[in-house]
Amino acid sequence: MATGSSWKMAREELTEISITDATDRSKRALRAVGYTETDADTICSHIMDAQVRGYGPTGLARVLTIADRVTSKLVGSHDMVITRETPASAQLDAKGAIGYLAAYRATELAVKKAKAGGVGIVGVNDTFFAGMLSYYAEMCTSQDLVVIITASAGAWVAPEGSYTPRFGTNPMCIAFPSGSKQPVIWDIGTSKIIHAQMKLAQLMDEELPEGTAFDKDGDPTRDPFKAMEGSLAVWGGHKGSGLAIAIQLLGALAGAPAHTGNTEGWGVLVIAMDPEMFRPIEDFKNEVDTYSETIRSSQPLKGNAPIRMPFDRSWEVREQTRQSGVVQVEQSVLDSLQKLIDGAQ
Repeated sequence: MATGSSWKMAREELTEISITDATDRSKRALRAVGYTETDADTICSHIMDAQVRGYGPTGLARVLTIADRVTSKLVGSHDMVITRETPASAQLDAKGAIGYLAAYRATELAVKKAKAGGVGIVGVNDTFFAGMLSYYAEMCTSQDLVVIITASAGAWVAPEGSYTPRFGTNPMCIAFPSGSKQPVIWDIGTSKIIHAQMKLAQLMDEELPEGTAFDKDGDPTRDPFKAMEGSLAVWGGHKGSGLAIAIQLLGALAGAPAHTGNTEGWGVLVIAMDPEMFRPIEDFKNEVDTYSETIRSSQPLKGNAPIRMPFDRSWEVREQTRQSGVVQVEQSVLDSLQKLIDGAQ
């Protein structure tokens, strides 16, 4: 398989490392890339949340793709500017800052406005790598807010029935607070695999899953480098394709161009809402809890596992991992992080 990254690694057995050590290595590597201590902390918090929830491609390995991406252009949170603002809305020009910083700031703004006036809508333009939208959703549900978040990206994914890339992996997230500690969060991407999986496959010299990508000539491929020159397959057939197109246009609403670049100019839209506009918050959260138990109590089809609510698996894995105090990471990822750290000393 052809190579195309400065962080070429081979897949191997996972190495057990403490969450504390993993967090420290992540922060130090991000500082080595050039981020301030505050920005490194913000990005690391997101990356470690992905790692403890079992999402390796967007966990510690993501630091390496960030390092590849920002070598020529590192923009921090202090560079971002609000270009338009009303009591209920704001538009944030990220100036090329990573989404881990831009979407975080947008969510903070949306929460503040929703708590003050019932609704907070914040659009972001000129960003990249927003990460897991559920991370920002929890920022909202912890404040008893309902939220809808979308993120557009570079043209890597082909519409249903095509192999021409026309939109991004375009995730969408809808989240609800509950009476328990655990919120209800539905967070999906609209491609069969996410961009981070393709980048990780390149780093690890691995093949992509069957049926997830096309080469530049429209032939199915499992080679992540050929897929990068071609396109990823859309999730959900024509329905997923339509949703992805809508998210790309919501990115345009947020201030990003619909024809966003492959590595920059992406858009994020955060819509936070206070249930108190319609009914008492405790009444609403009790309704969420009651309905959640109704779904979980659904009789599974023969051979199927018990029915879960969205976010159940992530919540359970994160709780178990935190209790264990350790995460499992490829040794080659850890070695590459150490090279970043050593190179800055």
